[in-house]
Amino acid sequence: MESFLHILFTWLHLLGVALWVGPQVFLAVAWGPASRQITDFPQRVAAMRTITRRFGYLGGFGLLLIIAAGTYLIVTWREYYAIPADAEFTSLRFGVWFIIKMNVLIVMLVLVALHMVWAGPRQLRLYEAKARGEQVDEAELRRERAVSMTLSIAGLLLTLAIMVMGVMIGTGTWSFQEA
Repeated sequence: MESFLHILFTWLHLLGVALWVGPQVFLAVAWGPASRQITDFPQRVAAMRTITRRFGYLGGFGLLLIIAAGTYLIVTWREYYAIPADAEFTSLRFGVWFIIKMNVLIVMLVLVALHMVWAGPRQLRLYEAKARGEQVDEAELRRERAVSMTLSIAGLLLTLAIMVMGVMIGTGTWSFQEA
């Protein structure tokens, strides 16, 4: 049963990662270039709102899976890998890199939160105003787009770094050596 639960929660953790990172890559690689092909600007902005909202739902669900499954995996790691109770968490590479991974995760979540509650909505409001035919300062729109892209790309790069660290600590022959 222990192996079944470990496999299940590892799969849920990986599913969460796929649901979190997949939309980020899609927005960065596919949506940007494709959206510029939509010549009707109000239609492009409406599509942007729909896609970013759906990204929020999908990515948010992925993040919940990551946290829930990851919590199970870290709570049970000693028993699953038969690590003695007297072994200090940070005496192994696993513990040191897990702590680093969690700190990078916190920074990534802060960047994502800034994008979700501040930069993204500001950019979208300007685009929607422009789509309605209102006068919009193009320099301000460019600045907002640059801030939004910077936060998005930084978040994606940190996500990819977290994934590498996950693979590192998931490789027992490496991660269970002394730090």
